[in-house]
This record gives sequence, C-alpha cells and structure tokens, in this order.
Amino acid sequence: MNTQNLFKIIGNILLYTFLQVFIVRNLVFFDVAFCFVYISVILFLPNNTPTSVLLLVAFLIGIVIDMFYNTAGMHASAAVLIAYLRGYILKVLFPTKGLDTELVISLNGMGTERFIRYIIILTFIHHFYLFFLEAGTISLFLNTSLKVIASVLYSTIVIFLFHIYFKSLQNS
Repeated sequence: MNTQNLFKIIGNILLYTFLQVFIVRNLVFFDVAFCFVYISVILFLPNNTPTSVLLLVAFLIGIVIDMFYNTAGMHASAAVLIAYLRGYILKVLFPTKGLDTELVISLNGMGTERFIRYIIILTFIHHFYLFFLEAGTISLFLNTSLKVIASVLYSTIVIFLFHIYFKSLQNS
C-alpha cells in the first residue's frame, strides 16, 4: 500500500465519521429507520487489508461513534463483528480461489448485484446485532425487527448513493 492510498483511506475514515456524527445522525424516519453510513469505512477498505488492521479500524471508528451517540460500546462491538465477518462474506460471494489479491471492493470491481448483496448482508448483520443489543430483550421482537428492516433498507440506499457519488468525484 502506497502513501497515496493510505491518505485516501484516512480521508474516507474522517469523511464518513463526519457525515455520520454531524449530518446523517439527524436523518431518522418516524423513529424507525436509522442510517449508519460509518460502516462504509469497514465495507470499502481494500480486500488485502490485514484482519488485525480491519478489526482495529472498526473498533476505533465504533468507539468514536459511541462517544457521540452515548451508546457505551454498542457501535464498536457491532463494527468489530462486521469487520470480522467481512472476509467470510466475501468468500461466500466470490468463491473463486486466488481472488484475494484481485478483488476490488467497488461497484465496478464486484458487479452491481454482488456489490448490493455485499452491502445488504453486512448492513443487516450490523443492524440486527446493534438493535437487538440495544433492545436488551426479546419481548420487543416485532418493533426491533421493523427497525432492523427499515434501517437496513435506508442505510443500504444511502451507502450505495454515497459510494457512487464519491467515485464520480474521484473520476472527474
């Protein structure tokens, strides 16, 4: 990894954290659909990123979000969970051997269908874990399930649109 890529990754981390904390945090629909774009940092890190670095980045960004949301580690644990499962999900979506160095995690590199499935799967895992951890009980199952489904749809659409927008800025 060269210096330019490192600065681009650090810039993405700062950008998505800023967007989450100061803008997207306030975009809630009917107290049911929440958007968490900060997970884009974890989703779009290069495929050859070592797992230990991925877990550390996920923990750090999760802790920063927890500080602003006052959620005592829930975002950090959900972020670490999807960072840990990311490699397995990529292996399921791309079972071809030797793909570790070739796969570029982007719309062009993965194809539209697999790219959207990748985002939906990891976003669902994140939201399911986060909202059920927040609920703390199974008695709120229907309400929490509604939150998960609505938030996954909302977050996936926003993450997808941000990805397209930021890629178009880089190409111009």
